Amino acid sequence: MDSTKTFPISFDRPSRKPMTVLGAGPKLSRVKVSSSTVDIHMGWAFQATIPREAVASARPLTRGLSELSGPLGLSVLRGVNYWRGTALVNGAGTGLVEITLDRPEWVRLGPFPVRMRRLIVSVEDQSGLVAAINPSTPRSPGSGDPSL
Repeated sequence: MDSTKTFPISFDRPSRKPMTVLGAGPKLSRVKVSSSTVDIHMGWAFQATIPREAVASARPLTRGLSELSGPLGLSVLRGVNYWRGTALVNGAGTGLVEITLDRPEWVRLGPFPVRMRRLIVSVEDQSGLVAAINPSTPRSPGSGDPSL
């Protein structure tokens, strides 16, 4: 029996209403973790189904967006942002989890397919998502089967 755990994407008060109006609010945004996949949705704006074997690690970003480099480190960013293989999918600047993949995976940013190597997502239960998603033996990124 496959037990799937669902983690709502978190939204701060200023982001909740605009994101809802744009079709990417709390009712349409979540991370589902099953034994075979990690499925992330933020309404129409972001969809990804990542095979569990492609996940290298998950870790909490305890200092929020300030831990990120480049434009994704801006503390005001909300919604779906993408830069150099990294997707930021958030409704809040706290409760962030960084998911690193062994290999790039195709995801959808709105209508556009892009390759993603790292995902940062804001969730209501940060420690729960990290515990659910981490493989039993952590691997370094890129250590997966190169034939895949």
